[in-house]
Amino acid sequence: MSGLVIPPPAAREMNTTRERPLLPPGTRVDGVWVWLIVVVPWVLASTIYLFDIGEVLDALWVDDVQGALGHVALHAGVLAASSVATIGLALLFAWRDSRALRTVGVLHPFPWGFAAIAGIVYVIGRHVILRKVTRPSVAPLATSIALYVLWYSVFGVWAVVTLTNGLVGLGSLA
Repeated sequence: MSGLVIPPPAAREMNTTRERPLLPPGTRVDGVWVWLIVVVPWVLASTIYLFDIGEVLDALWVDDVQGALGHVALHAGVLAASSVATIGLALLFAWRDSRALRTVGVLHPFPWGFAAIAGIVYVIGRHVILRKVTRPSVAPLATSIALYVLWYSVFGVWAVVTLTNGLVGLGSLA
């Protein structure tokens, strides 16, 4: 025995390069599932705009702590349900997309479980893997990035305007 330790089979398998045969030209890899991963989270994330800080501040102004907390708790519940639904749907759509990719010949698609982090994580990983086997459309990735930029820009403006209006409303009550 030379003292050399041989790694177990699972460890050797993890570090091997995966063969990814090229797909035939013209193979469609962008189906409905990847587009649902791109769009659906933003529909559900829009529930944030249901929050009415004016109602909370008005309730606090008249010392209605229960009313203010009730509105905050209701909205927190809506956001929690929306978040769980977003993660669940992203996982479902990524799983379906992964199955569709296997059907067209992609041997090792990007692991669909990464969609639990964020849909864009799956979309980026999917694009990287598909670039190794075909020339995928950049449209799902570009649309996802554009929606991120658009949504966070709109949210920033909404948050500033909503908070400013709420605080101005408090000043006018004095």
